[in-house]
Amino acid sequence: MVNPLTEKSLLRLSSVAQLRGRFSVPGDKSISHRSVILGALAEGTTTITGFLRSEDCMATLNIMKQLGVPIDDDGVSIRVHGVGLNGLKMATGDLDCGNAGTAMRLLSGVLAAQNFSSTLTGDESLSVRPMNRIIKPLTQMGAQITSDKGTAPLIFSAVGSLKPINYDSPIASAQVKSAILLAGLFAEGITTVTEPKKSRDHTETMLAGFGATIDVDGLKVAIKGKPQLKGQNIEVPGDVSSAAFFMVLALCHRDADIIVENVCINPTRVGVVHILKAMGGDIRFLHRRVIAGESVADIHIKSSRLKGIEVPNQWIPSAIDEFPAIFIAAAHADGLFQLTEAEELRHKESDRIAVMSQGLAIMGLSCKELPGGVVINGQGADWHPLGACLDGAGDHRCAMSFLVVSALHSETDMVVKGCHNIATSFPNFFKLMGQLSLFLEESVPVITIDGPSGVGKGTISSLTAKALGWHLLDSGSIYRAMALQAINMKLEPNDESQLVDAAKDLDLCFNVCEDGSSQVLLNQQPVTDQLRSESIGDMASKIASIADLRVALFSRQRAFQQQPGLVADGRDMGTIVFPSAPLKVFLTASVEERAKRRLKQLNDSGVDVRIRDLLNDIEARDLRDSSRKVAPLVPARDAHIIDTSGLSIEEVLSQVLTLARQFVV
Repeated sequence: MVNPLTEKSLLRLSSVAQLRGRFSVPGDKSISHRSVILGALAEGTTTITGFLRSEDCMATLNIMKQLGVPIDDDGVSIRVHGVGLNGLKMATGDLDCGNAGTAMRLLSGVLAAQNFSSTLTGDESLSVRPMNRIIKPLTQMGAQITSDKGTAPLIFSAVGSLKPINYDSPIASAQVKSAILLAGLFAEGITTVTEPKKSRDHTETMLAGFGATIDVDGLKVAIKGKPQLKGQNIEVPGDVSSAAFFMVLALCHRDADIIVENVCINPTRVGVVHILKAMGGDIRFLHRRVIAGESVADIHIKSSRLKGIEVPNQWIPSAIDEFPAIFIAAAHADGLFQLTEAEELRHKESDRIAVMSQGLAIMGLSCKELPGGVVINGQGADWHPLGACLDGAGDHRCAMSFLVVSALHSETDMVVKGCHNIATSFPNFFKLMGQLSLFLEESVPVITIDGPSGVGKGTISSLTAKALGWHLLDSGSIYRAMALQAINMKLEPNDESQLVDAAKDLDLCFNVCEDGSSQVLLNQQPVTDQLRSESIGDMASKIASIADLRVALFSRQRAFQQQPGLVADGRDMGTIVFPSAPLKVFLTASVEERAKRRLKQLNDSGVDVRIRDLLNDIEARDLRDSSRKVAPLVPARDAHIIDTSGLSIEEVLSQVLTLARQFVV
């Protein structure tokens, strides 16, 4: 396990030919949050086993402690010594929800009713998530909430009491519904919430278990205020949202047969199962039972041939958290997968529609964003994604979904960044993957700098490597050195087999000098100046189109990827050699500008040449390089293009280093 994970850690999971296992996933996050909150508001002791000790749930637990609730944790069970509806106390500081949107919205329903002031805060991601959806109904109940732009921090003023309301929610959201029901505990009378579709019902189920009077009538839920809640013993079942990653992994794997034990299959939570089964997934519930009012089962999953479907709208609310994983299943399914009316996905820890769509597209999949969903053109079980650096954007569910892809295709050069928040919901994700023999690897960061000749990529690459203290790969010099070796051996471009043999034995290394320039050693002799000749460049361009020679040099180039990082300069570094590089730069310039630079370089070396000849030579080489069948000179799909025409070396270097600080360093 890489520890600690940072925003720029580059991770992948290994693959395994056969996937077998029987295991359990951590406790349900939704139930864990609610068990601590209701245990605190009850009278007597609530004992919780199976509590999810994720960062999100621990944020809720710590906030309840700050509010004066005694809580004991022996590592196996948590004992919440309830203080009753009127027993909470004012905290001495802000209440930090971290990344937990559930904590912020549910606790808002509790804090809105208190006779003391309080402030709920969150991390950068949580602080941009919409909170007006709870502020509006809570304010109607008499709460006084101050918020700038309808986002955290939320400041609650002391109030004397709340009044019951009948609220028609514009969205199906368990968090909105739960905030209103929790506030309704403190109101004199009946509070009702009506949703457009049924959302998960853990709050009303657990409230009834604690002794509250709850009435459920279709899409309407009513609660009678001022109940006397009683402490309970709660066994938290496994989280179906966590199990979803393993469902998708097994369904898309060529040879998988696994069982995930003790999973909550509450009818308002198993939309993911309905969707995956409709796609053709072999998923079965075994040993169904009821624990503490919640339906629980072991889930048996086998490899399946999936097909694309149009997701029925009634399944969306009960699968809203699992769609990132479902999108990965859709990519491995045959045909079109379509999701609409899931706008809520744009307001999670990230815009999950955008993050997942961009990731699938960069892997070469046809994927169209819709305002409230996506259309994915699945490529079936034989899909071979393109190598890529996938960005989870700090969203734990997107990051884990992309890691599932890396586990399914570890033969592909693919890494995932933005995984640092995985512990917010699934702290032992990597441990469970390890139990399936899917082990975590951390990749060495690479910056690729590609472009045609004369754009300054060699100089910029060398200076970038020196500034960062990283290794340098001048792939152009590899082909030029190979060209020099061929000329020394009196080989012609059509002597393909002999050229390939020579490539396999090429003795080459690079040194970065104190002034930032690079030195090339061929057969342990410096050859940097020789490689700059026009004849060497022409020969290099001709032999670079030989497929077997490129294969022979490929592993030699990959071997330069060493800690602390690599700057790779060439023509296909970002497209072919290092497609998983987190930063790809493509330098370009006009043909005229490049010819002027080359003319000055040659004149300074005492070589007399005409500008027209240089222009013709550059145009011919560009055409040859960009149109060759093997590794043509084109920008990578996610490359940052910089036109160096009219820019100084210092200006270009500044842009590259700025990008490096943003994406890599």
